[in-house]
Amino acid sequence: MPAILRDKIHSLTNTLVCPGCYEDLLEIETDLCCTGCGESYKPNRYGYLEFVLNRNLYGIDSTTEEYAEDQSVAGQRFFNEYLHPWLDQEPFRRVLDVGCGVGRGISQLIREGYDAYGIDLPNLSRFWQQAGNDRGRFLACDSGRLPFPDGFFDAVYSTGVIEHIGTADGNSTLLPDYKRARQHYADEILRVTKPEGRILISCPNKNFPVDIQHGPQDDTSPEIARWRINFFNRTGVNVHPIWGKYHLLSYPETRELFCKPGGARQFEPLPLNGYFGFGRFESGFLSPIARLATAYVNHLPRIMRGGIFNPYMLVQIRR
Repeated sequence: MPAILRDKIHSLTNTLVCPGCYEDLLEIETDLCCTGCGESYKPNRYGYLEFVLNRNLYGIDSTTEEYAEDQSVAGQRFFNEYLHPWLDQEPFRRVLDVGCGVGRGISQLIREGYDAYGIDLPNLSRFWQQAGNDRGRFLACDSGRLPFPDGFFDAVYSTGVIEHIGTADGNSTLLPDYKRARQHYADEILRVTKPEGRILISCPNKNFPVDIQHGPQDDTSPEIARWRINFFNRTGVNVHPIWGKYHLLSYPETRELFCKPGGARQFEPLPLNGYFGFGRFESGFLSPIARLATAYVNHLPRIMRGGIFNPYMLVQIRR
């Protein structure tokens, strides 16, 4: 093992905990070993530590080379125009991105001197290596079992992730126990956030019938009407049901996850101004309404943010 990688692992022994039992980790040669349950964790072939308890996650390959490149460009715009201003609203030092993708935002925060970490599925490790991401700051793990101590972060954000939790393919096909998986996700994010800390969660709003980010395919929903597929193929717009079992979440469903069992004390729908880049509106069927759509989401009245007229579920949760 290269000396620099050994130093990275050594520096994490007093920072991370076992995601299985939350006990301390001990460095033994090239591994981090749990002092409680005895489980050991080691770096993968790309040099990033893996804390994956659910072996099924290795079968999910959610990012292509093309999508990773798109993520990098869009992620920089989102970081500059929305995320960094959100973080700067209150003092913060330590931040976590749950579902960080290629990790553009976390890498920038690290360069600015913040104590920042990103976690995602094991298949993202190759993109982290390509981008030169810090091996001590990016970890492969299950979002429902995080290797961090209680109350470790000032702020946690997880954007475009919650709708994929509890799916068989990392996309939209829900598992039978998807509700349980989503509760674990919410509970873990709350656990690692300090008291009074902030959490940012987002996904397309289930109660709004139009989604431009996901296709209509879903093996667990009732048979998909042919017109929905044809319409999506022609326009890139998924007109979806707003009730029943579906991978997207509504504001009430997200509030249920974080505030009832989780015990979060504040749940606040946020304005969408600056959140979207509207890249999909720049050409094709949607281009004539780009200006109208931009004006609509950027000036949505406060009273309408948490309801059926909001195309996106974007919320700040206070621990």
